[in-house]
Amino acid sequence: MSEPTQPNDQSGNNPGPWNSGQQPGQPAPGQQPGQQSPYQGGQANPGAPGNYSYPAPGAPGQNGYAYQGSPYGQMTPAEDPPRPKQVDQAFWLLIASAVLALIALPFALVYVNSPEYLDSLEETFRNAGLEVDSDTLAASVAGGTLTAVLSAIFGLAVRVALAFLVRAGYNWARILITIFAVLGLIGLIGLFSSGAVAGTLTLLATLATIAAVVLLFMKPSSEYFTRKKAYRQAKKFGGYQA
Repeated sequence: MSEPTQPNDQSGNNPGPWNSGQQPGQPAPGQQPGQQSPYQGGQANPGAPGNYSYPAPGAPGQNGYAYQGSPYGQMTPAEDPPRPKQVDQAFWLLIASAVLALIALPFALVYVNSPEYLDSLEETFRNAGLEVDSDTLAASVAGGTLTAVLSAIFGLAVRVALAFLVRAGYNWARILITIFAVLGLIGLIGLFSSGAVAGTLTLLATLATIAAVVLLFMKPSSEYFTRKKAYRQAKKFGGYQA
């Protein structure tokens, strides 16, 4: 006598734990009558195991990258710090020093090719025990002219470039300006070797550079360089800072 077989449903699937012939409205196995399913109505029961709740739009933690319990706190968009007037003043002083150095160049060239300079050069050679002739003097004048031109071009380029860099808030440019000012002070030893006018203009350019350095190390300027550095670092990481 054959064993009775299990009936198949209309779809041809065998009944199982997920297709047990439960009618709509009947409680699920293990559920008490009148108890609402944690997934009825399309809403999750926050207290039921395995359920998840999501914060509503506009809730704290939705803007930026702050999360509850985060040790980094609220992340806010990075803001470009305002530039203090001391930095602007230092910028224009550096530009003025570059202009003064450029104006001094023609006067220096005139002096290098003047008879007065040739006489002083000849006297220097004789005091050193060297023979002096026209070729030696001509070579010295040419060398002095080339040195004056290159020095003026280099000084102009450095002053202008560093002026714009410190205005943009680069601290390393402020350090280079300081070194440049110290070298300018050392250069004052032979200040009037290129003539009185050129020496006076060079002195004014050096004083303008020193005044710019003083302004760049005042408290508002130092705070600006610090905040500008933090702003650039924040821009590298999505434009947010703590």
